[in-house]
Order: sequence, then structure tokens, then C-alpha cells
Amino acid sequence: MSQPPGPADNATRFVSLLAGCERRLAAFVLSVVPNFADADELLQETKLRLWQQFDNYDPSKSFDTWARSIAYYQVLSYRKKLGREKLVFSTELLAALELSYSNCEKELDLYSQSLESCLKRLSKKSQALLARVYGGPTRMDEVARSCGMTLAAAQKALYRSRAALHECIVRRIQAEGKA
Repeated sequence: MSQPPGPADNATRFVSLLAGCERRLAAFVLSVVPNFADADELLQETKLRLWQQFDNYDPSKSFDTWARSIAYYQVLSYRKKLGREKLVFSTELLAALELSYSNCEKELDLYSQSLESCLKRLSKKSQALLARVYGGPTRMDEVARSCGMTLAAAQKALYRSRAALHECIVRRIQAEGKA
């Protein structure tokens, strides 16, 4: 007879689910909260609220959707606190944005999966170049030097890698649309 998951199992499951949707959740919050510092604080409050309410999460439903709905209500609370600010999105706009994110969830997942798959198809050299360019705040001339390339050669290689990624993603999405 199996035992119900313990607190450690629950925490591990929560962290795994949150990690899978964290960027999309941040994108949603940033799209409706104009101030980056406020959005960051609101995102942290949302994560705390998600953990506090994790026992209420229904695993048969999308964690992303559940998390975004919690974030939506956190944004509404935040808006009440602002009250007198000049630039505040209307409740209708917030609801429309939340609905828009819900409708785009599958499409975003498809793009993300396509990007991941297409990255794996690139040469190791192209993968390394992309990782260096987009992996942190490194200047292009430093990336070129670390790859043993001239700046012009590194820029050309980056252009080709991005073009190959774009073509691969477009092909995968078109194939998915025909399936």
C-alpha cells in the first residue's frame, strides 16, 4: 500500500511544476504591471501564494493556468493598493490579457518545444556560440575572443545559427499545423 506524498515530495513536485512555468508566469505579470520592481515583488508574492495554496491545486488540470489565475488575483490586489496612480490598467484589460495568455498557452509550449528540439540539431559549435551570447551579460567581442574568432566571423556565425534555428522552428510548427 502506497503512502500519501510527504512534505518533501510535495515541495519537490511544487518546485518542478513552478520551474516549468516560471518564465511564462513572469511574462504575464510583467505585461500587466508597468513597474519592473513592483512586478518582481508581485511575482515573489505570487510564488509564495502558490506554495500556500498548493494543497488546493488539482493535478488533473494545467499548473500554468492555475498559477496564472493566482497571479491574476495578486495583480488585482496590487491594483487596489495603487488606487490613486494615474496609469492603472482597467479590470477588463487585465481579464482580456489573462484570457489571451490562456489561449496562447499551447502555442507557446509548441514554440518552446520546437526551439529546444531545433537547438539540439545545431552543431556543438553553434550551440556553444548561442549559449555564450544569450547565456549572460557578455559582450560580443568577448564571445568572439573566447571562441577563437574575429568579431565579424562570430557575428556571421551567430547570424547563420539564428537563421538555421528560425527555419527549423518554422518547419516544425508548419508540420505540427498539418498534423
